[in-house]
Amino acid sequence: MQTSETLWMTPTLVVASTGFALALYIWTAAPGLTWAHQAADGAELLAAAVTNGVPHPPGYPLYMLLLQGWLGLGQWLAPTASIARLGNLLSALCAALSAGVTAAVAYHLLPARPLRWGWALIAAGAWAVSPLLWSQAIVTEVYALHALLVALLGWALFNRGGRAICVIPVVACGIAHHLTMVLLLPATLYYLWHVGGRSQTAWWRSLGMITAGVILGACFYLRTPLAAAGGGNPPPINWGYADNWRGFWWLVSGAAYRGYLFAGERGDLFGRLTGWAFVVTNQFTPMGLALSLVGLSYWDRLQGALRTWSLLWIGPVSLYAVSYFTRDSEIYLLPVVWVMALWLALGTAEASVWVQQRWPLTWLTRGVAAALTLGMLTLMVVRLSDISLRHDHAAQTFVDQAATVLEPDSILITLADAETFMLWYGAWGSGELLQAAPGLVLINYSLYQFDWYRRLLRAQYPTLVGDEPSVEAILAANGHARPVFFSEMLSYIPPERLQPVGPLWRYLP
Repeated sequence: MQTSETLWMTPTLVVASTGFALALYIWTAAPGLTWAHQAADGAELLAAAVTNGVPHPPGYPLYMLLLQGWLGLGQWLAPTASIARLGNLLSALCAALSAGVTAAVAYHLLPARPLRWGWALIAAGAWAVSPLLWSQAIVTEVYALHALLVALLGWALFNRGGRAICVIPVVACGIAHHLTMVLLLPATLYYLWHVGGRSQTAWWRSLGMITAGVILGACFYLRTPLAAAGGGNPPPINWGYADNWRGFWWLVSGAAYRGYLFAGERGDLFGRLTGWAFVVTNQFTPMGLALSLVGLSYWDRLQGALRTWSLLWIGPVSLYAVSYFTRDSEIYLLPVVWVMALWLALGTAEASVWVQQRWPLTWLTRGVAAALTLGMLTLMVVRLSDISLRHDHAAQTFVDQAATVLEPDSILITLADAETFMLWYGAWGSGELLQAAPGLVLINYSLYQFDWYRRLLRAQYPTLVGDEPSVEAILAANGHARPVFFSEMLSYIPPERLQPVGPLWRYLP
């Protein structure tokens, strides 16, 4: 039952938290595309949005629809705006809104005590300035929207009590955006069942709502084959070329990435667990982690359902992050950091009660809150230089310099994701590469192993690619007739046959 104070306090907390986070993110956001903070995919996502294409698995249909609408709105309001800057601003808005929602969730879960609103603001602020969220809020990537949907799922569970019908659209959006939302469904099912009365009827009702959300979310993936077909003119960013079932399943199931799951040696497990512990501790510092555990212990003693929900929430996500052997798997821990922010709010409130009981001074609780707020702001300032990207131009400089050395009808062969995606953006996102070098042909050496990619290249460059079985064969057939460039030195090309030109390497046949 909401009180009159809750009715006006919750919106106030949401606005204040969102405003603070949005100002911070806009100020520290990259001016354009960047390779920092594991954000190389941003160039590909923008290029896919501009061309109505399909980005890397699993295709992110909800994000692509949202990004396309956002770019359209942004360019209508500001025709000269950079689409790269607009992409960063979308992440900033989503992440800032997640901070506002977090304040609302924390306020709802905190006991009705003095300065309850202050502890809720501390939860939102700690979440907003945590390195994991902050780093993703200032780049074009899918994780800021994922963070918002994680927070909204918590809001749907807690702020609506037993009226859990609002969980359905949040689950649907989560599934339509990032499939790791599945990892949060066991905790969601448990809590719905618990507040529904813990009966068999409640179990099936809860399971039915989650199933409905999953089915609705799956419907968004209909965008993938429609975009892949392109009305007979397939887009150049077209992972899986998913206009058929085989390509669609390859894309959505993440077949290209399955090898990373449980891929490490047994001896690597300790290092992965150590990495997990470092990420978790680094978000709020060891002191913040200790206060978070105080909050968890409060739930353990007095609210067992929330304790169990917490463990079910963080367990599958942590297991996945530890067992998925990629350099950026720590980003999947965003839901863990989010629930830790709730524990932190509760732990600070409990710590203030403990202090007040021993030194009953009227100003002491406010002093504790002020000290924690000051500490959080100090930590934000200390981390500013490591996280802020407001002066990062490296990725855009790479494309600008490439445009000065490429020639018309060039073949450009790429390998690594960072350079490949920036060149895709330069060709099909901003268009500057195709303007500087009309007839430019872009071929990724790593992707040529896949049937769908060779099919896509044949559709794009039928006279050049044909039935050539390899990139080497394409090079042998066309190396004397066209200028050929590489984004980096490849082992099968003798070094004396490559001449550095700007950021690229020119092939000397």
